[in-house]
Amino acid sequence: MRVIISLYTILFMVCTLAVANVVPDPVFYLDASDNPAHPDAWENLGTEGGELAGADKAPTLEEGTIEIPALGINQPNAKYYTAKESHQTWGGPPAKNTPLFFEDWTLEFLCRRNGDFFLEEHHFAGFQNSPREGQQGIRLWIVGGQNLDISVHAKGGKQGVQPLNLTLAEGVWTWIAVVGTSGKSIVAYQDGKKVSEQAGFEFDKKLPIDDISIGANSFDERRRTFNGSFAIVRAYDKALSEAEINQNIGGTFAVDPADKLPMIWGKVKRGYE
Repeated sequence: MRVIISLYTILFMVCTLAVANVVPDPVFYLDASDNPAHPDAWENLGTEGGELAGADKAPTLEEGTIEIPALGINQPNAKYYTAKESHQTWGGPPAKNTPLFFEDWTLEFLCRRNGDFFLEEHHFAGFQNSPREGQQGIRLWIVGGQNLDISVHAKGGKQGVQPLNLTLAEGVWTWIAVVGTSGKSIVAYQDGKKVSEQAGFEFDKKLPIDDISIGANSFDERRRTFNGSFAIVRAYDKALSEAEINQNIGGTFAVDPADKLPMIWGKVKRGYE
């Protein structure tokens, strides 16, 4: 009986470690596996509510395997949204979006680049104060074929930033996060590891972030649609730590514990022989 109870306890511990809870209270949270508004909009499951409309046409809901070997993720039957052509993004006119308010911020994306750009370049995502390139915001786009870079507006104008060192290889799922601490730093993470850090810029929490676009930098630039897929998008009005970034990764998909279980069971068995 003691062995049975101990084995149950170990199994419970392994499962608990593999599926930790995500960091609570994202203000913005899109999950393709949980979107009752499909196909007209992508519902915000975060604390601020609302939704992003398809603009001009909603991306296509697909199902397949999301695999990131370095993270132990191999999730079959996962859902994600894929753009098939230009103008197929999420994010309607700013007046229809629920505004967000940032001082410190974290943006997370579980995504995949599927090929070359549809038109002259790919844009990726934008969280900014309207009008486009207004008082403050974050704009992400791809340069050089597969490198994801950033443009930051703060204090009423564009600020100089350094490369993020994020790479979106074709056909490869990846988990990226960009974290801004107002007036201090901008830190980028890829698949749970920090890849760059640079000086940050002050953000005014009173200014609404209302031009929100996934698959483009803004509603006005949706023609430059990202040729890729998004499964999850999260935004926080706080700066997450590296440990919290990894907590969100582990809390979203179960990491396969099969390679750990024989070793753990061996220790338990030896303890009762």
